[in-house]
Amino acid sequence: MQLRTYGEARMEVTWETSPDQYPPEAYAPNGELWWRLTTAPGRSRQRFGAEQKIAAWLAFNRQVGETFTMRALRVALGNNEIPDDAEHLNCRLRTLRNRDGWEIPSQRDDGSLAHNEYRVNRVGWHPGTDLPRPQKDLPSDSTRRKVLERDSRICAICGIVAGEPYPDLPEKKARMTIGHRIPSKRATSAATVDELQAECARCNETARDEIPDPVTLPEVMPSIRNMKRADKSELLQWLENGRRRSEVEAAYVTTRQLSKTERERLIVKLRAMVGQK
Repeated sequence: MQLRTYGEARMEVTWETSPDQYPPEAYAPNGELWWRLTTAPGRSRQRFGAEQKIAAWLAFNRQVGETFTMRALRVALGNNEIPDDAEHLNCRLRTLRNRDGWEIPSQRDDGSLAHNEYRVNRVGWHPGTDLPRPQKDLPSDSTRRKVLERDSRICAICGIVAGEPYPDLPEKKARMTIGHRIPSKRATSAATVDELQAECARCNETARDEIPDPVTLPEVMPSIRNMKRADKSELLQWLENGRRRSEVEAAYVTTRQLSKTERERLIVKLRAMVGQK
C-alpha cells in the first residue's frame, strides 16, 4: 500500500510496481493488466467494460476479508496515476456487488465499515478465469417496458422526462432506464414491476447507496389527509393521469439542490424579476 496525494485528498491505493507482482492470468492477451485495458480483447472499437475491470482489480489486489474504498478503485482504474472520475463507476461497482458470485458489502450492509468503504467477502467471476462471464440476471424487456410506460418515462428521482435536456447540461438529453426503488437492492429478473421505477441514466449512475430508502404509503398518508379537498382532487388527477411535473416544479427540483447561499441569491433575483422589493 502507498499513500498518494491528489490535490487535498490523500488516498490509500495499490500501484503496480513490477511485472512480477501479478500472476500470468492477471494479464490480457496483449500483455496489459486487465484493469488497464481500454478496448475488449480482439475488438478494436468495443470498450472493455468497467465491471470487468473492477472485478479483475479486486481479484488480483484484494483477498477475502480485505477492504477498499471507491477512491482507491478510481485511482487504480485511472491512467498515468490520474484517478478515473467517471460517474458510472459507482453504478458498475453497485451492480458487481451482487453479481457473478461476488459479495461486497458496504456500510449499509455492515456497520463496522466506514463511509464509502467496501469489503470483499467472496470473490466471483473475473477476467483471467478462462471462463465466459455468466449471463446477466436482469428484468425482461417486457418488465422494463411496463415500468417505463407506468411511470410515463419520467425519472422518479429528479423528475426529468426521457429525451428532455438537463437544466444544467442543455446539450445532454435524458435517457431513461430502470432501477430498484430500494437503492441497496439490485434489479434482478426476480424483481417485480412494483419494486422497480423509471430513472434517468444520470440518477441511476450516482452513488445510490447514499440515497435513503423511498417513502411508504403509511408515511405519506398523514400529510395527505391534512390537505384541502381541492388539493386532494388535484393530486388524484395527477396520479390517475400520470401527469409530469410542470416547468415550475421541474425548476424547483433543480434549484433546491443549490447551496443555501445560492438559493438566497436566487430569491433576490426572482424578486427583482417579478417586481418585488
